[in-house]
Amino acid sequence: MDITIFIFILLAIFLGALVRTYFGFGEALISMPLLALIGLDIKTAISLVGIAGLTVALFNIFSEMKHIKYRTLAVMMTGSLIGIPVGIWILHHFDTGKIQLLLAIFLILYGIYAFIKTVFLTYHSKIKLKSSLWEGLAGLVSGVLGSVYNSHGVPIVIFGTLSQWHIKDFKSTIQAHFLLTAIFVVMGQLLGGIWTSQTIRLFLATLPILVVAVLLGKYLSKKTHHNHFEKWIYIFIVILGILMLSTQ
Repeated sequence: MDITIFIFILLAIFLGALVRTYFGFGEALISMPLLALIGLDIKTAISLVGIAGLTVALFNIFSEMKHIKYRTLAVMMTGSLIGIPVGIWILHHFDTGKIQLLLAIFLILYGIYAFIKTVFLTYHSKIKLKSSLWEGLAGLVSGVLGSVYNSHGVPIVIFGTLSQWHIKDFKSTIQAHFLLTAIFVVMGQLLGGIWTSQTIRLFLATLPILVVAVLLGKYLSKKTHHNHFEKWIYIFIVILGILMLSTQ
């Protein structure tokens, strides 16, 4: 492999892991477009980002466990376990580019809408999702998108913001869900024939930078006031949508 391409692969994985640690989600929607731009085989990219995401989740979960909403987590995981094989099937039988396009448009529209409401409409009424059906639906969509594009975080984050979780509950619960979902997504990708001969070799090469990215992300997260965190999430969601559109 050309050294320049290899360096860009390391950079893409590093940026994804940094974003994941700081925001709690989004590594696939950063890393996948960048890997696509350099022409990395799509199956190698999907499997590499999947196993890297699982590793970052393992690094992050130990400091997040005491604030996890365990009942909500159980319902979401049930939905995700149903969605994961559906996503693997879609990956083999459908054009994932169309799914990416629809997801990108939705992210941009939702991020702009939520940001405007939060910043400019001080006394706006807030939607609060309480039913377990919403938790299960978020988990189901998460499982499908996790298998197709390693983007299992998006529906959980949107559900968390609409449920008005406290920031500590938000970060802890989504990290726990991402860890459990990532385990099954990686297993599904492996058994579904998504891994390639380069997957493990590239993953081992990224391990040192994953550690650096997690440490840097935790440092930056501590420096950000929690009152501004929700606004940054909405801005980030819009950026993710634009990045996804750019690779169409």
